[in-house]
Amino acid sequence: MPRPRKFLNVAGLLRDTTGHALGLMALRSMTIAAKFVLTLFIARYLGLAELGIFGIVTSAAVLAPVLLGFGVSNNLGREAARDGAPAITARLSQYFVVLLPIYATLCIVSVVIFPGKAVLLVALGLLLFLEHIQTDMFSLMMMTGRPYAANLVNFIRSAAWVAGYVPLALIDPRFRTLNALVLAWLGGCIVATVLTVVFTSHWRWHEAVEALPASGMTLPHRHGSTALYLNDVANTLFQYVDRYIVGIFLSVEILGIYVLFWSIGNAMSNLITTAVVQTRKSTLVQVAHAAPQSFNRNLRDVAFVTSGTALGLSIAAIVAVYVAVPFLGRPQVIPYLPIMYVLCVGLMFRTVYEVLGISFYAHGRDDITLYSGIAILVAAIGLNVALDPAFGIWGAGAALLASYAIGVTARAVVISRGFQRRAYAHEPTRVQS
Repeated sequence: MPRPRKFLNVAGLLRDTTGHALGLMALRSMTIAAKFVLTLFIARYLGLAELGIFGIVTSAAVLAPVLLGFGVSNNLGREAARDGAPAITARLSQYFVVLLPIYATLCIVSVVIFPGKAVLLVALGLLLFLEHIQTDMFSLMMMTGRPYAANLVNFIRSAAWVAGYVPLALIDPRFRTLNALVLAWLGGCIVATVLTVVFTSHWRWHEAVEALPASGMTLPHRHGSTALYLNDVANTLFQYVDRYIVGIFLSVEILGIYVLFWSIGNAMSNLITTAVVQTRKSTLVQVAHAAPQSFNRNLRDVAFVTSGTALGLSIAAIVAVYVAVPFLGRPQVIPYLPIMYVLCVGLMFRTVYEVLGISFYAHGRDDITLYSGIAILVAAIGLNVALDPAFGIWGAGAALLASYAIGVTARAVVISRGFQRRAYAHEPTRVQS
């Protein structure tokens, strides 16, 4: 096992990422703008019901890598941050190969059940498979110090195709369908996958692929962390469970209105996570092993930066929503404009919650991460079931805010009291605040 890398100036590690974060913020801002335009376009030209359906499709693209990922990317990412990408390439290749028959089976079963939707279902199957690979590779590229390459690829698959599809659909109404939208999205994913191969060519993929027949196939869970996997499932279900409960108790149109506002808040959260949190996550993992005495101080600095960023983005988003929504031609959306205030406060808590979770991740305490993830999921389900039927999307917004507040409080208490570190090459030591 390669020895953990040492640093001559640990105190400067986080400062070095500040300039990178600003550049990534610009790139991610363009991604958010594209998603914002796409959301408004669907609401205006396809309809709120179609926006609700599109929200379900996008949630499936997020849920699939989590449910079928077995915690592999998180577990291997932590190892890659310490030992370098080539140390994990063989296991990563095995993992990707095992995914192929899983998605192929799901696609075939779907076509058999709904033969009239064969083209759309095949496109969705390939789309979900490529989104799965891209989601994992984005995380791994971030953890191995390739933030610009990772975000460029993410921009291609998340936003660049929108810049081609929306103008085309505005010119030709025949493209204003979910089928055309999904095919455009698939095209973006294919281009992004090719770029990913180019950017990670130094990962020794050819050696890993050549070794596959001799090494045999290993089930994905053998390369993952069960606790990280279950936490990913709980965290992702938490983020999307409200839209399913809203869809059950309310109408598809109301779901579309909620997805409209929720998508904006979620896009901002993704911007902060990828441009600020993930750029520092790898460094914090290294600091936890090279200079554990300074870890919590650096963690508080990151929490402060993310909170300030979330506040600034929230103000900008609220202004943008109040300006843009009246032009949608959907008067039924206007009464729900104040829900953005609730969702933006929830965004503040969400960013802090994710930053605090790095402490457990860096020190190998995946069990604590899991417990807190399950806690907010249970809270979210209970609060949504209790509030949504009576208060509609206002109840969903309140449930989101309250659940993240509970999670932040719980994680902050554990960190402030100190917890036992699960080291990799040394005996566990206690992490103090």
